[in-house]
Amino acid sequence: MASKIYDFLVIGAGSAGCSTAFFLQKSAKKVAIIDREGIAGGASGVAGAFLSPLPGKKNNYNTFVNKALNFSIDFYEKLIPDSISKKGVLRVTNDNFSKEKLENNDIEYEYFDSNKLQNISTNFKEIDGYFYKDAAVIEPLSICNKLVEKCDFYKMDINELVFKDGIYYIQDIKAKNIILAQGVSKSIIKHPYFDISPIFGLRIDVKTSTRIPFNIHKSISISTNKNDGTVAIGATHERHDSIQLECITTCDKCVSYVDHEKEQVDYLLEKAKELIDLEDLKVIKIYKGARATIKSYFPVLGKIVDYNSSLKKYPSIKNGTKISQEMLDYYPNMYIINALGSRGFVLAPYLAKILSEHILNETPIPKDISTQKLFYKKARKDKSQP
Repeated sequence: MASKIYDFLVIGAGSAGCSTAFFLQKSAKKVAIIDREGIAGGASGVAGAFLSPLPGKKNNYNTFVNKALNFSIDFYEKLIPDSISKKGVLRVTNDNFSKEKLENNDIEYEYFDSNKLQNISTNFKEIDGYFYKDAAVIEPLSICNKLVEKCDFYKMDINELVFKDGIYYIQDIKAKNIILAQGVSKSIIKHPYFDISPIFGLRIDVKTSTRIPFNIHKSISISTNKNDGTVAIGATHERHDSIQLECITTCDKCVSYVDHEKEQVDYLLEKAKELIDLEDLKVIKIYKGARATIKSYFPVLGKIVDYNSSLKKYPSIKNGTKISQEMLDYYPNMYIINALGSRGFVLAPYLAKILSEHILNETPIPKDISTQKLFYKKARKDKSQP
């Protein structure tokens, strides 16, 4: 199978990598995807996969997220309807989302007081909240498998790429272009102009006789009852910004992982029961994983700038000289899609479409998510000598 030359080789089979492979393959390209853990074997496979709007006063970030949300819900509904449950979300105020933030935005919502919630289900506790109809929950593994069903898949670890005569070689696999979608795993290529930080997340699948009419979100998220009869409860809590970290695989193999699974599960169940009474509750499975993010919270997308080569060529960039992005040096035929954070399945199809159109049709990538923006920002702070 590996004797052919692929047009694209995607490294990383999470939501970002699988979505990118899907859009490239749709354009009649030969696409392969590689992952050492398997399809959705890392953070994407353990994600709660909640698709929710981002309320609040309009700004670049929530505008971007909500545009991606609308695109992705429609995308999943067409891709595999049985793997998405679109019943909306009830957001309850917390420290990050005050009443003002949940009310003052451009997203359509309906306020549900405690009486209305009790009329919907007597299992609701004495809470109130804001209901957003355009929200859903999906089955991450089913989605990722569907996305790459027409692509070749290789389960293997990669430590080195060889580039020769316009072709990349990984053992006996050959490809014209490389897409890095590695999440928190150590990148094969250096990109010192941005650092990927892992955010620890935990999800549990439970069985309950309680009928949950829609997703519920406060400090944790509770899904509506899914097609397989389970309910997902999840949260993303811990950042590891302060240390240099290379993620090997799942969180329990991470150098900074502390095993407090029982405390985390107890926390999820305690917080869930503050929102709704879950009768006949039984924990079925526990998932944990690290989502990839950067400080700006925006994802990063596009050609990978060769930082050192570009600054050696144009050292005046450090002093603010404007050098167009077309003049920068890049790793040949190499692209990245990363730092989707806790909104991986919200952002992945939207970003993958943008990236594929950029690669195939040279459609510009929006500035806020471009590699070039991060390069210029880092370079202009670089005080090292040429």
